[in-house]
Parts: sequence; C-alpha cells; structure tokens
Amino acid sequence: MAATGGALDPKEVLSTEDLSPARLNELRREIHCHVALRGQFEALLEDFGSVGRKLSSENKAEVRKGTALWLLGRSEEAIPALEKARTSRERSYVLGQSYLESGRPHAALEQLKEASEADSSDVLVSAAYCEARIRAGKFEEAETHLERLAKKDAGAQAQYLKGLLADLQGQHGAALSAYEKALELEPGHPASLFRLAYVMDLSGEDARALELYEQLRKLRPMHLATAVNLGVLYEDRGDYERAAQCYQAVLDYFPNHPRASLYLKDAKASMTMFYDEEAARREAKLAQVLGQPVAEISFSPRVRTALQKLGVNTLGDLVAKSEEDFLSIPNFGRTSLRELKEFMSSKGLSLSSGMGGPGLPEEAGEEEAAAPPVPAGPVSDDLAQKNLSDFEWSGRIRKVFEKLGLVTVGDLLKKTEKDLLKSKNLGVTSIKEIRKKLSQLGVAMKPE
Repeated sequence: MAATGGALDPKEVLSTEDLSPARLNELRREIHCHVALRGQFEALLEDFGSVGRKLSSENKAEVRKGTALWLLGRSEEAIPALEKARTSRERSYVLGQSYLESGRPHAALEQLKEASEADSSDVLVSAAYCEARIRAGKFEEAETHLERLAKKDAGAQAQYLKGLLADLQGQHGAALSAYEKALELEPGHPASLFRLAYVMDLSGEDARALELYEQLRKLRPMHLATAVNLGVLYEDRGDYERAAQCYQAVLDYFPNHPRASLYLKDAKASMTMFYDEEAARREAKLAQVLGQPVAEISFSPRVRTALQKLGVNTLGDLVAKSEEDFLSIPNFGRTSLRELKEFMSSKGLSLSSGMGGPGLPEEAGEEEAAAPPVPAGPVSDDLAQKNLSDFEWSGRIRKVFEKLGLVTVGDLLKKTEKDLLKSKNLGVTSIKEIRKKLSQLGVAMKPE
C-alpha cells in the first residue's frame, strides 16, 4: 500500500474481487490517517453503483458497500447493510467486527465462527473470534481458543486477549501484566493501551489514565471509546474545555455520534454555567428547609433526646440518618420512629435509605427512592443480551455504565444498588431512574 492517500485509488480497491482481513485492516488504518483519502471513500459510498458494477455479483456489491461503511468507522450503519446480504467470508468477518465494536459480542460470535471456519489459518479472524468469546462470557472456550492462537502468533494481540480474559473475570493483576507485556512487544498496541487506561481510570489512578488515553488519542484509526472516556475523565476533574475538545474530535469524524453529541452539550453547558432557573429555585427552597434547627420543632421528649444523642441539629442532619440509627438508641421504639417519619413526610423528606444517600424530596408522583425494588420474574436471554444503549438514560447514568463496563441489561443485573452507588456522582435519584426503567422491563436489580 502507498504511504500516502494520494497514490491509492479507492474505486480500484473497493472493486477488487477479494479483500483479505489483513488488507481490510490495513485499508482502514490508511483511510483514518489521511483526510483526503477518507473524503474520496465517502464520495464513492454516496455513488456506489460505479463500484458495484465492477464486482462479480449483486451480493458481492451489497457486502462491499457494508465493508466500505466499516472501513470508514461507521460500524452501526454497516450492520444493517451487511445483514441483508448473503453469507461470505468477507461479510462474516466485517459483520462480526461491526457487532463487536457495537458492543454485541453474542451476535458477533456466530459471524466470526463462520469466518473462522471459512479460513482457520487466518490469525486476524481467529483473534477476533477469540475476543468475541471472551466478551460474550464464554471464558473456558476462550481459554482453549487462546492457547491454540498463541501457538500460531505469540505477539501483542495474543497478550492483549490474555489480559482481556483475565480482566473480565476480575483478575486485574494478571490483566495489567498481560497488557504491559503486549505493549512491550508492540508499543502503542491500541487495544492494550485502551484497556490499561480503562483499568487505571476505574482504579482512580487518573494521572496514569490521562497519560495513556492521550497517547491512544493520537493513534489512527481513532479509538472512539478513548476520546469519550478521556472527555469524561476531564469532566470529572472540572476541565470542561478539554472535555469538549475530546467530544468534538469524535464529532469531527462522526457527526451523528449520539453520546459525543450529548456529552459535548453537557460540557459546554458546564463551561457557560448554564442552569435551570426553576431547578435553582427548588434547590434554594430545599436549602432553606434543610437549614431549619430541630430545636424549633415540637418533638416529644423521647425523640428530642434521640436527636441530641445522634448530634442532629438541623433537618439537613436529620435526613442523613437512617431508621437503624434511631432504633439503635435505648428506649427509642417504633412509636417514636413513626412520630419522626410522619413529621418528615409532612416536609416532603424521608430518613436515609442507609445506602449512603440522604432522604431528600422526590419528584412528584414518583415512588420514594428508598423503597425496596419490586420483585421481578426471570430474565430471558434476549433481554439479558439487549444493549443498555438501546434505552434512554440520563447522561450521568450512561457515564457510570461506561466506567463500569456495563454493556447489556444482563451486565447491569449482576450489580447491586450498593455497587452502583460507589460510583462517583451517582446518587439515589439515578438509582431510582434505573429501578424504574428495569421495572418497566419486568426485571429488578440483584438483591443485596
């Protein structure tokens, strides 16, 4: 392949009858390294008939159009285009990769299995198939597959897959070691860099995560998750300008990327100190209520004594206490607790759930945030494999899902509410939103 985009004829490349996985990956890198070349491919895609007529069949043309979308990094658009076509080695490989990049490993498995059976000697196909097995949670199958793959190619990709296999099973020490080994074998190995940065990010080692994400951001093709995660990390540090730059970098390549669009809007709003006036009024009113001294309230002597023992001076102190806090006090029983709760209810407040969140006022007409989740029926495989991105979530919840690596409904159902509440910037209001959405689906979160 030529060193620059100008010496490459996109029409000739796309009308080539057979393109191997290695050639396809090489093309993808080249397209993302040269803006002019990318523009030429996009122009051909708009008028694909001239390319399709040079191929041997209508099905080959349909597959190649889907491949062109994937080459440009438009995996979500490539999927429906390829699903309509009949099976072929190219279709199976590109569709499988598109499913993987879209967070649908179970769908990727079938396609990459077909691609592997069509050419079992192709290391790139075998590695993609192995990754699909790992991400689909088929760890024993993946371990056996990886042992065979390592005998053919013990390079950086095999080390990355070894790390990913350990990583997704919670063996973070072994995972980090494997990722570091992959980077020794191939400095700048994109997948290893991303997972290493991701683990550092989740571990709270922000400085190291930033360094790795910035290193990865300079590579091509652009790693979309890197740019988005880096933006979120900058937002957490209050650097909204850099966060906006990261999201804009994604939109420069993919103008309709939904998460980048949403996050850019949030970052710009933070930069301009935009706020909802009605929300500000509610917050001011709440602050006034929470600041009221409990000494001004006519409680019974027993309740007043309990408040003194717990060091409660204002209603703000009170909402941070749980029922268990009061019931642990000698001579404080259910009658006194009922008196306290009735007063709190009259103010639109409640005691803490005991999960680290205060009992603040809820939105009118919705269930109390501290109420226990409603029991639900068994989870079907189809629902468990459904992507969380298929549903509407607030920006804060989406960011937490990304940080925790939660891709499907099944992933979310493995977490308890306490697990989620450990995440930065996620509180009881977000838990209520998650609980309500799952209830609509007929399922509930994992019990404590």
